[in-house]
Amino acid sequence: MVWDRALKDRLAAETGARVRDWGGGLPLVVVYANSYRVAMSNLGVHALYKWFNDRENLLAERVFWDTDRLSTSGALSVESRRPLTDFSALLFSISWELDFLNLPPMLRAAGMPVYSKDRDESHPLVIGGGAALTANPLPAAPFFDAVCIGEAEAILPGLCMTLEQTVGLSRQEQLERLAAVPGVFVPSLPAEAKRRYVQELDLFPVGTQVFTADTEFGDMFMMEVQRGCRFSCRFCLVAAAFCPFRWRSLNSLLDQAAGARKYRDRVALVGPVAAEHPHFAEVLRGLRELGYGLSAGSMRVKPISEEILDELVKGGVKSLTVAPEAGTPELRRAIGKGFSDEDVIEAIGKIGRAGIRQLTLYSMVGLPGETDADVRALAALALRCKAEADRHAVVLSLNVSAFVPKPHTPFERLPMADSPDIDRRFDLLERALQGRGVKVKADNAAWAQVQAALSRGDEKLAPVIEKLDKISLAGWRRSLKAAGLSPADFAARRYGPGEPLAWDVIKM
Repeated sequence: MVWDRALKDRLAAETGARVRDWGGGLPLVVVYANSYRVAMSNLGVHALYKWFNDRENLLAERVFWDTDRLSTSGALSVESRRPLTDFSALLFSISWELDFLNLPPMLRAAGMPVYSKDRDESHPLVIGGGAALTANPLPAAPFFDAVCIGEAEAILPGLCMTLEQTVGLSRQEQLERLAAVPGVFVPSLPAEAKRRYVQELDLFPVGTQVFTADTEFGDMFMMEVQRGCRFSCRFCLVAAAFCPFRWRSLNSLLDQAAGARKYRDRVALVGPVAAEHPHFAEVLRGLRELGYGLSAGSMRVKPISEEILDELVKGGVKSLTVAPEAGTPELRRAIGKGFSDEDVIEAIGKIGRAGIRQLTLYSMVGLPGETDADVRALAALALRCKAEADRHAVVLSLNVSAFVPKPHTPFERLPMADSPDIDRRFDLLERALQGRGVKVKADNAAWAQVQAALSRGDEKLAPVIEKLDKISLAGWRRSLKAAGLSPADFAARRYGPGEPLAWDVIKM
């Protein structure tokens, strides 16, 4: 079989995969509803894989959704090439709302009913987790038997004990027992679920477990540095879904990195605001002393540490991202960003003087209260940044995305701007910068609107997802219309003060 051969080749190309004996442990499968290449860049997949396989009474394999290969790609595991129906439970990790759209075809490819209500004792339990489901599980809830709300390390001990204890019981009894596990939401037995999290990150090292070249960060060891954020930007889910702000100790990070040094000579430091680690410069210095080259994504505009920049450059970092987020100080203050245009220019000067040669600015369009004047101001700020970057031989680009209101944030009740309006402002920005030396990369506003609907929707969207004839914008619109729904019902809806919200069942 072609796909069987492809999976064997994939496994053979990996380092660190665990092929366990099926003779004893409860068989579980970690499922990522996107491609192998995307999944293996996700530290949640690596963390789950390690946690399960470190326990003698459990074993875990992996399944991904590679639609570019064969239709059976979402039905066979990498390690033993077994079908999903051979496992006791399928554990989906969902970080991104658009991956909800891949759930029905994956379940169908496995020969399983899409809806939980149509499954019986002959089917494995389908359990979800991850940031997107923690924020609002409702649009995809009918597909799941249970959903984990919060951080896996805090939930898995109780969840796995329950899975072991309920083998052989009726599905209803299993669901009732799962509903009693703290942090587990069972859609068929609705009740509020409180987000769970761990206090001490050092007890749970998170980093690359399976090394493969076939991923975005294939030449690096990825390592989680911190979780949460001590800032409260009004548009951002991180402060709510991953609070409190926590970091791993210097010694634990360096010990973890030392153990992985034989696999890779570059390290990628992962976290919403990795540079906010209180000992970040020492972490970077220690990693360099271990012989690692460094990779870091973004830094806050203010304050920006020259010591950290110096360490990054010594570690071989050549590009960085900073996020002005909006074009005017007034709009930035409105979204919780307290820095000026001059602070942005000063940050670029420091980055250039340190020796960084590529810089990406990140901003949003469609923010609450935004006007065309704010977008024109963003273009003007980008040109000022370009002038400062030119002084230090830094190549500058600008990435812009559409603002998507997220549950559990101060903007959760506000509507998303219409996609034509966002596209018009993208166009305004691009025309203002055309031929001026700033390359603009704009988001797809129509897909952002789909994301907003899935972020703020409820169970009414499950049939829309399930009946998609094709995962495309046209397919989404057809399915939405067939269900008697429109974007105004979710993405463009303004919720009144005190009006119940679908995600009120989740307590952050």
